[in-house]
Amino acid sequence: MTRYEGLRLAGALLLGAALALPAGMMLARRDAPERGPLRPQEAAVRNVFSPSVRDDPYFLGKQREGVEALEAHCRRTRELCAEARAARRRLDELARGR
Repeated sequence: MTRYEGLRLAGALLLGAALALPAGMMLARRDAPERGPLRPQEAAVRNVFSPSVRDDPYFLGKQREGVEALEAHCRRTRELCAEARAARRRLDELARGR
């Protein structure tokens, strides 16, 4: 393969990619089912582009799980109850947006 043929091949590949990428994106968007926004308790992963972790539904869900586990531990063993109350109070503040 000569240098000229290599350049032609590279150009053809770039042109093909430039055409195939937008076409693939349009086809994928057309076939995708419509979905509304997720409710906060349905967030499967953390939104890494969220400007504030406190507003992230995934983060709040994980914090809620931790607080509930701490409260359950308090009920079972009568230990860490002050921490469980403080954690619940802080989680409620976060949920209200303070």
